[in-house]
Amino acid sequence: MSQESPSSKALYRMACAMAVVSCAFSLLVGILLISNTMAIRMASPLELPELDHLRTSLKASPADETVRNKIRDLDQVVRHLYFTGLASRRTGSLLLLAGIALSLTSIKAVAILRRRQPDPREYPVATDPLKAESAARWAVAAAGAVIVAITVFLGRVDRDLRARSVPDKHPSHSDAAGTSASTVNTSGAPVQEAAISWSSFRGASGSGVASSPNFPVAWDGATGSGILWKVEIPLPGMSLPVVCGNKVYLTGASTEKREVYCYDIATGTRLWQVEAKGITNPPKKVPEIFQDTGYAAPTSVSDDRVVCSIFANGDVIAIDPCAKPLWTLDLGLPFNRYGHASSLAGYQDTIVIQYDQDVEKKIPSRLIALNAITGKQVWSTPRKVSDSWSSPIVVKTEKRPQVITMANDAVIAYDAASGRELWTVKCRGSDVGPSPIYAGGLVLASITGDRIYAIRPDGAGDVTATHVAWTSEDGVADVSSPVSNGELVFFVHSGGLVTCLETKTGKKVWDHNLDGEFYGSPGLAGDKLYLVARNGTVFILKAGRQFEEIGKAALGEPSDGSPVFAGDRILIRGIKALYCIGNKAK
Repeated sequence: MSQESPSSKALYRMACAMAVVSCAFSLLVGILLISNTMAIRMASPLELPELDHLRTSLKASPADETVRNKIRDLDQVVRHLYFTGLASRRTGSLLLLAGIALSLTSIKAVAILRRRQPDPREYPVATDPLKAESAARWAVAAAGAVIVAITVFLGRVDRDLRARSVPDKHPSHSDAAGTSASTVNTSGAPVQEAAISWSSFRGASGSGVASSPNFPVAWDGATGSGILWKVEIPLPGMSLPVVCGNKVYLTGASTEKREVYCYDIATGTRLWQVEAKGITNPPKKVPEIFQDTGYAAPTSVSDDRVVCSIFANGDVIAIDPCAKPLWTLDLGLPFNRYGHASSLAGYQDTIVIQYDQDVEKKIPSRLIALNAITGKQVWSTPRKVSDSWSSPIVVKTEKRPQVITMANDAVIAYDAASGRELWTVKCRGSDVGPSPIYAGGLVLASITGDRIYAIRPDGAGDVTATHVAWTSEDGVADVSSPVSNGELVFFVHSGGLVTCLETKTGKKVWDHNLDGEFYGSPGLAGDKLYLVARNGTVFILKAGRQFEEIGKAALGEPSDGSPVFAGDRILIRGIKALYCIGNKAK
């Protein structure tokens, strides 16, 4: 090194400094990783005796708000620390690899510069030693800046990685097999939702059919009889709860706020609430809506990684199970006479949005598929229809999975993978609100102002004249969606008329007038129909060839909700509160 010029010495010093800094950095990160791993093992929310003790106390005294608040606070703190620790460990691992790579590169550079015998003719002009030392100092500072930049970058990368895989287990439900938002119907029979999952509007297939027949037939919300828990919902909404594992998701909104809530299904404890804000700047104007629709009418869609929600102003938000927003999207203010009400559907890793617009506004309606984890558009297909309030469903036919939609003018099917239009049945409806179902190998659609259509889904193009198995003017529903056990299909008019038809032929089996108004759709559990009237009365009927009323139950407040079946519990949203109905453990 004695024959080298000052600039060569500066390079050597810079390499040495880089090697020392990177080795020290790697050592520090390694120590922190070991400490972090030990802390994670000690603070796992799945093995916390204090939390288990509090839950046991709450079961013994369900009305003890002090214990409930302690559980909520402790659960939030522990989960935050636990998942923050996991995220830090992932980031630390990447930083350690980067530090080791930089250390090896620097040490290699030091070795090369040490043994190099330079040619003096390379350096005809001597360099100022002060300038060389200054350059070395700047090089060290630059190395530090690079490390900081790498830390910030890898932190952002980790945020994306964490969004793709977030643990979501609970001691009391760790063995439950939840059905994800990718679940689709694989046959003509109505799909039954997995035990602890109800992942979208009326379940994964949109059928409203429970996986078990064992649900209560008597309760009273006013006295608390048969009510496992009841929680006030901060903001109003017409959306239904969706369930994934031990979590219940729900939305609420007003003219000023739009929020997503997460509750523990065992206790009703609100785990978190997230406001959908800052999606547009400046904020959009508040849309004009019909009072019965509200600002949170669409039901969310969820799986064990994400819950996606949409509101009346066209804002979409995706949130992970630990309350971390993953992405947001502004679809633009919808022009819809009553307010946007179409719920989200799920197919594999995508969410499907039926975004129909008032034809008089000259804005095309669209069917949109977004990646549920990233929010990126997968496909978007224009729809030549006017505004409607029906929700899409995803079913798997013999040929391919299809997205089935309804509107005033047509029932239209699309390829779930590409968004390509497959077939159309032309209708003459108005203000269509019910959603279709798939049962007995037929798409069943109640077109308000027209008739009921039963359609074979294996056609192509305009199949109005070729693939309509039957139509019926008996029992046309105007708001609620039908439900079927495969053999029979049941329709409920808002005025209280319940109609039973044969699924294969459309022949009327019976009809009966109930004393009540109905906006919510009926649910089916085994051989029992559950119908929620607007005054809060729940009618339980026999799902058979003769009308038979099994009983009535009282929610204790008005409701426009539909029953949600999860495990052995029924969830029903009232005007102000969310109710969990079930048999209390003795």
